[in-house]
Amino acid sequence: MSLEVECDLIRVNNQLCDFSKDGKYFAIAYQTNLLIKSTKKFDTIYSFIFTDIIEYLEWSNSSEFILCVNKKKAIIQVYSIHYPEWKYKLIEGSAGLESVSWSPDSKYILTLSDFNIQISIWSLENRNVTHIQNVKSSFHKLYFSPNGNKLAVVISTEGEDNIEIYKTDTWKLSKKLICGRLNSIDGICWSPNSELLCIWSSFSSETKLIIYSNILEKDIAVFHPAQSTNSSKLEYTNDKELKGIENVTWMPSGQLLAVTGFNEMIVLLNHVTWKPLLQLYLEPVIKENYLNRVHEERVIQTKCFSKNTNPYTKHILEEKSERPINIRIGRKNDIDRLPIAKFDILEFSFCGKYLAIKHQLYPTTLWIWNIVEDYFDYLLLENSIVAAKWNPTRAHLLIFCESTHMFEWTPHSANCIPTPRNITVLDARWHPGGNLLLLCGYNKALIYQLENKL
Repeated sequence: MSLEVECDLIRVNNQLCDFSKDGKYFAIAYQTNLLIKSTKKFDTIYSFIFTDIIEYLEWSNSSEFILCVNKKKAIIQVYSIHYPEWKYKLIEGSAGLESVSWSPDSKYILTLSDFNIQISIWSLENRNVTHIQNVKSSFHKLYFSPNGNKLAVVISTEGEDNIEIYKTDTWKLSKKLICGRLNSIDGICWSPNSELLCIWSSFSSETKLIIYSNILEKDIAVFHPAQSTNSSKLEYTNDKELKGIENVTWMPSGQLLAVTGFNEMIVLLNHVTWKPLLQLYLEPVIKENYLNRVHEERVIQTKCFSKNTNPYTKHILEEKSERPINIRIGRKNDIDRLPIAKFDILEFSFCGKYLAIKHQLYPTTLWIWNIVEDYFDYLLLENSIVAAKWNPTRAHLLIFCESTHMFEWTPHSANCIPTPRNITVLDARWHPGGNLLLLCGYNKALIYQLENKL
């Protein structure tokens, strides 16, 4: 696969650019300007002026609206694609503004106030506002079910945590879950089919993960790391067991659940028995395994053959056959600054067969886990990995290291690709069709078209 430049560099505010959900447009925010461009000809369709510096933007699911935000002044402005003269403006007021999100049906805007005092639900149709109070302060995002019908909120009152589930068509309270089996609620996530809600306690003396059925309206399983590890028939490859629960991520099909601990360990739970099926401990040494592949970045210095040419460096990925291989640990000063070293990349591929993994202890290493065949591809890079983005249509991963080259992985190969125009890439946005890519730098963006599909 190769990438081909399709338009010039575009100036942006802090990587504020994204494709609309239907893939017809992409938005660019620069200073107070909002540009809407076509993904066919890359020409500007609309140009809007915001009242202040744009600090956040988000497309609605319908791709009809886009909102711009200045969080410091708590100002939100909504623009319409089909009716550019229409505008909707709101100011959160004295409560301040922590985050903003669209409702799944694109009819409401939800704002989370500073210190999580409340969630405000603003109607675009009649400008009415509804509030949800006492949101737990550690939750800074909204947890909508994938089908968009429910909103789960962690409520904390008088030191006790519970879950409230709201219907998104009426914003009426549908269910209140009294989670007495948990000392605290430190995380929640919905299953891909919206039928199950995972609720877990991370740091308490009794770490637990509860699986609640939204259909049966009851808990259907409880996963306790220590008990489940000891009682499982799984033959563990080391004496490690999951310590605490840092995060939970579903496979897109809902067949497996990845649970990460605070000791560089991942356990994959079976969605039928809720018992461990596979496990991975991120050891700092790559040992012998004929299925595992290791791709290491090499920097080649080219020679100059004349006085008029300057030497330059070339980056390549080279497959390494020797074992064992030591994985580079992050600098001690950087690690010491972390309150708790965590997994900062844990994402399944579109097909669910692969899991991309990065941990803060090993900032230059990416694990790509083949879940079906239980083997790994390792990418050992020179610089710290800042982002890894799966293609939304196939097993194709791009990795970025805050440099002027990026890395591409597929089940068949791994390559290093120079970034055109020497743009330093921090992140990227995939087009829903998987054939376009927005590369984001510090204050620049560039759109690419994949020359051919894999």
